[in-house]
Amino acid sequence: MNSIVPLRPLASLSLLTSLSLRPFSPSSRRHASSARRTTKNLRVKPDPTFTASIHPDKINDHIVFNPPSSAPSVYQTPAAFLPPDDPRRQLLAQSHSHSNPYSDPNRRLPPPMQPPSEKRYHLGPDQIEEIRRLRTEDPFTWTRKKLAEKFDCSQFFVGMVVQASKERKEQQKQMLENVKERWGRRRRYAREDRTKRRELWGRDE
Repeated sequence: MNSIVPLRPLASLSLLTSLSLRPFSPSSRRHASSARRTTKNLRVKPDPTFTASIHPDKINDHIVFNPPSSAPSVYQTPAAFLPPDDPRRQLLAQSHSHSNPYSDPNRRLPPPMQPPSEKRYHLGPDQIEEIRRLRTEDPFTWTRKKLAEKFDCSQFFVGMVVQASKERKEQQKQMLENVKERWGRRRRYAREDRTKRRELWGRDE
C-alpha cells in the first residue's frame, strides 16, 4: 500500500533552517544536572600528595583509616573507673595539666578585656534623699539616666531607691501603646508568641 507524504512548502523549510541556525540564549541552556554528568565530574584523580607514599602496585590494595575526632581514647576514661595502680591515671593527670595551662596559681593570667570594676558605696543618706526628692517632684525631667549621671551611680540603684510616680508610669505605658499601634501583623504575632512562650517557661511547660 502506497502512502502519500505531503511535502512542506519552501517557506516553512526556510523558517526551520533559520531557527536551527539561531544561537540559543543563555537562559535556555541545560545545566549539568543529570546523574551521568554528575558521576563524570566526580571522577577526578587523587591528589599526588595522597598517593606519594603508596607503591604504584599497591594503590588499590589498601584501606584508608581516618577515624573521627570524637573517637574514644584513654584520655577520656574517667578516673573513677580506673584501678588505683593503673598507669593511665598518670596520663590522665598529664592531659589535664596540658589542657589547662593556667591551673598553676603562680602563673600570670592574660590581661582582662575590660578594666575590672569594683562596687562603690559612696552615696550617703543625704544623697539618697536628694535622689528621692528629685524623682518625686519632677519625674519627667529627672529620669533614672539623668539621676545616675548626676550622682555617679547605676540606673539599677536609682530604681531600687525610688520608684517612678503614677503619672510617669502612665506616660510610659501610653508611649508603648502608641508604638504597638504602628506594629505590623508579623511583628504583632511574633511579640504575642514570645509572651506565650514566657508564660509557658514560668509553668515549666
